[in-house]
Amino acid sequence: MTAPASSCTHQAWRSGVTSAAFSARKQQALVLLLAQQLIEAQFERADRPGSERLWQEAAALEIDPERIVHLMYSGLEGNDRPALIAEDEAWIHRTTQASQRRWGLLHLHRNRRARRPAPSLSPA
Repeated sequence: MTAPASSCTHQAWRSGVTSAAFSARKQQALVLLLAQQLIEAQFERADRPGSERLWQEAAALEIDPERIVHLMYSGLEGNDRPALIAEDEAWIHRTTQASQRRWGLLHLHRNRRARRPAPSLSPA
C-alpha cells in the first residue's frame, strides 16, 4: 500500500523543512546529546574512559569540539534542553558572524607584498 499523493513523503517541500535545515537540526540534536552525556560522564561520574569514548564519537561525527565545550562550560544544567538549544544557536550565530567578517582583512591584505627586512652584513 502506498502513501497518498498529498503526504509529506511525496511532497517534502510542503513541510517547509529543507534538507539543509533537517541536517542542521539533526546535528544539533547530536551535539546536545553528546554535551549532556559528557557533562554527566566528566562532571558527575568522573568517568574518564566513558568521556574519552564520547569525545572519539564526536570526532568521528566531525562535530566541532569547541561547540560541545561551550555547552559544557556555559553554566547551564545538562538536563535543561531548551536552554542548551538557545545557547547552541547563539554560539552558531556568533561563529558564523565571525567567519563572515574575516574575509575583509584577508581581502585587504591579499594584494600587498610581504615586506622583508633588507639583508644586512654581519660583522662576524
